[in-house]
Amino acid sequence: MQLLFPVGLMRRQLAIVALMLFTGAAAANAQEREFPRSDTTARKLGELVVSATRSQTTLNEMALHATIISRAELAKSPAQTVDQLLRTVPGMNLPGAPFYATDPTGHQTKLRGVSNSKVLMLLDGVPIHDPFFTTTQWFKVPLSSIERLEVIRGGASSTWGNLAVAGVINIITRKPTDNSGLVDLSYQSMNTVNAALSKNFVLGHGLSMRFSGDVLDTDGYQTTPGEFLSTVPGKGASSATNSNLRLAGYYTPNSEFDAFFRFGYHRQDQDVGGYEFGRNLQKGPDGAAGFTKRFGGTNRADVKVWAQRVSFNKQNGAGCYLLNAGTCNTAATTSPLVQYANSEDVNPYRELGASAMVSSIFSGFPANIQFGADFRRISGEDSATTYNRPTTTSKASATINRTNYGQGTQQFLGGFTQFSVYPTSKLQATVAVRYDHWTNTDGVARLTKYNNGVPAAPLGGDVEDGSKGSFNPSITARFQFSDKVAIRAAAYRAFRAPGLNNLYRSFSSTTSITIANASLQPETLTGGEAGLDLHGSRLTLGATLFQYNTKALIASYRIASAATAPPEVIAVCGPTLANCPATVNLNTNGQDAVSRGLEFVATWQPFRTVTLDGTYTYTDSHYEKTTTGDPIKVQLGGIPRDIITVGVDVEPTSRWDIYASLRNTGSMFLDVNRTILQKHFALFNLSTSYKVSNAISLYGSAVNLGDEVYTDNATTSAAGKTLGLPRAITTGLRVKF
Repeated sequence: MQLLFPVGLMRRQLAIVALMLFTGAAAANAQEREFPRSDTTARKLGELVVSATRSQTTLNEMALHATIISRAELAKSPAQTVDQLLRTVPGMNLPGAPFYATDPTGHQTKLRGVSNSKVLMLLDGVPIHDPFFTTTQWFKVPLSSIERLEVIRGGASSTWGNLAVAGVINIITRKPTDNSGLVDLSYQSMNTVNAALSKNFVLGHGLSMRFSGDVLDTDGYQTTPGEFLSTVPGKGASSATNSNLRLAGYYTPNSEFDAFFRFGYHRQDQDVGGYEFGRNLQKGPDGAAGFTKRFGGTNRADVKVWAQRVSFNKQNGAGCYLLNAGTCNTAATTSPLVQYANSEDVNPYRELGASAMVSSIFSGFPANIQFGADFRRISGEDSATTYNRPTTTSKASATINRTNYGQGTQQFLGGFTQFSVYPTSKLQATVAVRYDHWTNTDGVARLTKYNNGVPAAPLGGDVEDGSKGSFNPSITARFQFSDKVAIRAAAYRAFRAPGLNNLYRSFSSTTSITIANASLQPETLTGGEAGLDLHGSRLTLGATLFQYNTKALIASYRIASAATAPPEVIAVCGPTLANCPATVNLNTNGQDAVSRGLEFVATWQPFRTVTLDGTYTYTDSHYEKTTTGDPIKVQLGGIPRDIITVGVDVEPTSRWDIYASLRNTGSMFLDVNRTILQKHFALFNLSTSYKVSNAISLYGSAVNLGDEVYTDNATTSAAGKTLGLPRAITTGLRVKF
């Protein structure tokens, strides 16, 4: 791996790490003398098996930088959704605008400055991605259903394959242990209601079931800065309603066998932008099942199958002012306001997957090994209609400009081997290798231009099938000097295959179009990290240096003329590009990037009722080479170099908990051309809970208590900025029955 850290920068970062760790080590030793060692929550977390490793590795044995968010931390967090909860994790670069207030086709899970859906999201080990757009289906996972979250940074394609590029996040759901039920009700600013109900049934003979349902309904807020509202007539608050129903069953007749099934129906109904015609409706069922069989205590087999079917109907709302018959524009005026959908998409798609893994622990030699295979089949289509502006006050006068149709099927098959060895009680090393092969079939990319309501002959058509393969190894090691000090290191290679959205879906407005490209290559990452961990009885410290080199990133570039247009563009737009708008873009593997930085985390318990935590992250993320015209060697848009968080958790009594946190984000440009500046900003959050009895708890929180106006999402124009969540006050009640 080429080391691209500037020498001066590396020295400064290493000096900071050394000073922090030296100071922390002294404090840890002092605390060890002052307080006797106790069985703390942190110690219990360290003994948890991190299932996202696909091995029996505990958190204390991890060679990659990992974070566990426990049920207790979930309870004290002021976040109301999973994406906002993950913003607190060092290295995560999720936007301050909650998922329900933004377009679901643009949701990006960023980690360590790497974006474009290169974090594998799992729900109990099963992918939870939109099959067509590869974005995360946040609406399917309410906080009330979660037992804990596992966040592993670093390339994990050597065990998980596609999408596990910058890291893996596995969400572990709650399982029944008794016949209890739970009601969780909260009310937040913006008329946001969050309600969840669950009931456990322990039926005996190792059989139990869990039923749960939840609803999140919000009036939302205005995500566009006020100074730009005059350029988007009719735009209002982005509101949403999410609802889920689930039934899960578990069967554990003995210590050697356990099985599960899960079935759910999910629905998200958004009005992004508050337009009269701007609805995003996703709905459909999903299910999963699997079992684990243990043999003699040292061997085990794990099998899972899953499926989902999604219906996604999408309207992009718009508005304009009717100046006179036949003329409509967005200039501010007193003329009648006309609202319409400038485009509509109908997206049905399906997913079927399966995985199998066998693990063995060698009795005569300190080592274990896993063999596994995964299968995933995704198919989907997109029927898109683009409309001209209306010519009267009737929506029906917004005539069709063009239609685009795209469809395709992807099928993945991968196999891996992971071998861990413990030559001494202090050293652990793991080598993993995996090969993935996938095919792109049944592809169609078609465009039909309309003139005065009359369709022309369609262009494009069937797309040639293709297949690709990717080999991804990794090696990790951890050396435990003592029970207090450990060092760790890792090197890896990972990949992301282009999704159906990149390969087959051409999307457009009346003025521009982006053409899909079935010839896209996979994005690849080679990277590594090194870290140091210190554990005292009251103080823990961790520092990690990392570097990612990503190649062949998928981006779009503008086609200058018909003479320079590649075949993929000519096939859809025609030889003179006359069937497409004035601006024509094409998806391409046109960027190489570098992301490197430092993650520092600390937790200190000066008193038994007080816990302090803090993090510092430094991220340098930039393009190293581009063919798309984007500048190189400058920080990517929406990625701050510095983020500092501090928090304090106080338990005045055994029933009362108070948590306060401050997050300071450094200045950044929101666009890669460095024209849209977001100055540094600080967000203060506060939460508290009080246990009235063993069955009843009251809680409340305040997010962005200072009502800071900010945006931290990447954008290409100032008018396209999306504001983060404003001040939001929440009150809630939990009742166990």
